[in-house]
Amino acid sequence: MTSGGTAPGAPPSRRRRRLPPWRTLRGRLALGALAGLFAAALVFGVVSSSLVRTESSRQGREDFDQLTVRLAALITVRLERQALEGGCNAFRRADLEAYLGRGARLYVLDGYNAFCVGSVLRYGDIPIAQRPQLDEGEIQTNGFERLDEAFAAAGADRVATAAMVTLDNRPWTYIVLSKPRSAVSTQWKDVAPSLIMAALIGFVPALLLTLLLTARVTRPLEEMEAAADRVAGGDLSATVPPAGTAELDHLGAAFNGMVTRLREREDSTREFLMKVTHDLRTPLTAIRGHAAALADGIVPEQQVPRSLAAIEGEAGRLEAMVADLLDLARIDARRFRMDHGPVDPEEVLQQAFDALAPDATRREVTYTRRIAPLPVIVTDPARLRQIVANLLDNALRWVPEGGLVVMEAEPGINGGLRVRVGDSGPGVTPALREEIFQPFRSHETPDGRTGVGLGLAICRQLARELGGEVSVDDAPEGGARFELRLPAAPPGHAPPNGPLLRTPATMGNS
Repeated sequence: MTSGGTAPGAPPSRRRRRLPPWRTLRGRLALGALAGLFAAALVFGVVSSSLVRTESSRQGREDFDQLTVRLAALITVRLERQALEGGCNAFRRADLEAYLGRGARLYVLDGYNAFCVGSVLRYGDIPIAQRPQLDEGEIQTNGFERLDEAFAAAGADRVATAAMVTLDNRPWTYIVLSKPRSAVSTQWKDVAPSLIMAALIGFVPALLLTLLLTARVTRPLEEMEAAADRVAGGDLSATVPPAGTAELDHLGAAFNGMVTRLREREDSTREFLMKVTHDLRTPLTAIRGHAAALADGIVPEQQVPRSLAAIEGEAGRLEAMVADLLDLARIDARRFRMDHGPVDPEEVLQQAFDALAPDATRREVTYTRRIAPLPVIVTDPARLRQIVANLLDNALRWVPEGGLVVMEAEPGINGGLRVRVGDSGPGVTPALREEIFQPFRSHETPDGRTGVGLGLAICRQLARELGGEVSVDDAPEGGARFELRLPAAPPGHAPPNGPLLRTPATMGNS
């Protein structure tokens, strides 16, 4: 895989093909919005129709009351004119129906004989068990009185209103105007067309706006999908632009960060392979050369032990390198076995220190240890020795000839362990203090050597597996000082029974 294009054998980008709307995010959002709009329109229609019908029926009923009052006033005017002019102006059915509407009935409760012959005003056939008892005070105050309940008690589904007819400014008689309730109230068929039209007028622009917003929301996801296809095809230069919303911007930043880490990992892997290849080739070349010379018999007899020692040394280098690679792979795969138990730290630290003493002597390095009384801790002794040995080896590789390496140990917090390895080398700049613990990150030492970059990475991973940590800062000696901190017992293990001090303070040089 390469960061600039599709690598051989890489999976091809997924072809886009038309899918049913319910199989795509945009389609589902649009269908969901459409269903929501339809449900909203339906609820709007039901609720608004009920409100409109209620309000329209209330207004119709009030209009009917006012119609009764105006009719009473009209009758009053005719009676006054008839009393002054004489004669007879009958109330004809056609006139009343034109004024009151079909289905209306007009009743006179008193004074019927004062009306002209031929009038259609009716008396005596009100469809109730008895004449309604009018509240004259309410009629004088409001101008009318509703008699719906009285008609309903008699089994008539009609509305009725009573009003007063006056003569000479004095109450003279009462009229009752009645109509079928359906003629006053509003029916579904009266309001449905208007409400449906209003719902459609609001539904269409809402749908268009929803489709537009859906397209704007899903466009960044489609761009991310296309970028993911490019990454799957091997193009690690693919990125997604900001979408303008916090959630999608966060997702895009995470995607871009993932691609950047993949690209860095690929570059690191390529660099690692080059380093490993070089580091493996060097001892293999040496082994092959010495072996060929021995096989051809061109090595003087007195030089044979030296060649065999060289072969053994290079084979040891190969074995250590392979062991480091296996350790790192097992730690990353969470298949690393730890054998925890009570450990005397001073004994383990002394073993690690003594193992590197010949190398320090060969390079004329002042090699010093300062170990305070230490408590017994629960840890893996082999892994503790491996961590300290790697730190000491790293210090010896970076310190110049004639320099200084110091190992210090003292009890940690709550009975743990604290080990420091300092040197008089060039030190580690603050910008590199985290990078040096990453696998395959190595730099050229003062004597021109470059390792694979696994030792410090394994140290930190092992320390964390033991419940501790490894860090680096400046050493009083002028170089770098690495510090290992371990607890009295790793998580999930019981601490030792009492912080027994196993050794006196130890100091020494080599």
